[in-house]
Amino acid sequence: MKFFVLLFLLLVTAISITLACECGLEGSTSRIYRGSKVRPNKYPWLAYIRSYSDRKNGSYHRCGGSLIDERHIITAAHCVVNANGKVYSLSNLDVFLGLVKAFNVSSKPNSVSKVWIHDKYDTSDLSNDLAILTLSKPVKYTQTVAPVCLPNFENGLSTLMVAGWGRTAANAGFTNDLLEVEVDYLTKKECNDLKKDYEMKLDGISDSMKSQVEVESVAETHMCAINKKTKGDSCSGDSGGPLMYQGDNGRYYLMGIVSGSWADCGEVEEIAGLYTRTFIYKNFIKSIATNACWQTKH
Repeated sequence: MKFFVLLFLLLVTAISITLACECGLEGSTSRIYRGSKVRPNKYPWLAYIRSYSDRKNGSYHRCGGSLIDERHIITAAHCVVNANGKVYSLSNLDVFLGLVKAFNVSSKPNSVSKVWIHDKYDTSDLSNDLAILTLSKPVKYTQTVAPVCLPNFENGLSTLMVAGWGRTAANAGFTNDLLEVEVDYLTKKECNDLKKDYEMKLDGISDSMKSQVEVESVAETHMCAINKKTKGDSCSGDSGGPLMYQGDNGRYYLMGIVSGSWADCGEVEEIAGLYTRTFIYKNFIKSIATNACWQTKH
C-alpha cells in the first residue's frame, strides 16, 4: 500500500512538472525589415514594452520582450536604460501581453515590480545586453498568453525567426501590425567578415587590403543573423524581442534577444543583426525566473 501511494505521488509530481513546463507552442487563430504580417497571437509569449521618459507628454521608447514564466519578461538591457544610463523608474514601464495591434492598445498593461540588468552590460558594444522584468502580478496562461521555451542547446542552428513591432526600414515609421522575418544564422567568422567589409567600405579602404586590416570582433555574447537572400532583419523598435528556433516538435526556443547592429536596417545590406545569446545566461536567468522552462532540441 505504501509503495502504491509513493508511486502515485511520483506520477502526480511528474505530471505536474510536465504541465508546468509547457512552452513555445503557437497561440490561437514586423525592428522587422522586409518582413511579413503575423497572424494574431501566433507567438503568445511576445511582449510589447513601453518605457516612458515622460508620461505627461506621452513620449516613450518601445521594445519587444518574451514571457519566460508567469512572472518574468526577458528583454534587452538597453530597452530599460535611458540615455543617461539609468534604469527607467518602475512606474514608467508598461508591459503588454497578448497584443495584436501596437497602436490600438485597449488592454491594461502589466506593471513591473523589479528590473534585473546583467551586471556586465556594456553600452559601448552592447555586450551582455540582457534584462529581466519581474511583473507585479503573475499572468494566467491562455491561448494568447503563454511562455516561450528556453534552450538547453546552441548547436545546429540554421533558419531562425524574428518578430516585432519595430520600423520597417531605417527611415520608416513603426508598424501597427506584428511582423515576422526568417533569418539565417551566421557563424562568428561570417559575422566578423561582414563587419570588417562594412567598416572598410565606410572608411574607403580597398578590398585588397582586407588581410592587413584589423577590426574589433563582434562581442562573444552576441550571435548574428540575417536573411541572406532578401537581407531581411530586425530593426529599430524590435529591440528586446525574440530570435526563435522552431524544433521538429513545433515548439519555439528563444535563442537570442534583438540587440542591435552596426548600421540601421536597410541602409546597408551587407550587415547582420546582433542578438544576445540566451543559452550562455542560463544560470543568471535561472536565478531569477525559477519557473522558466529549459528544453533540449527536438
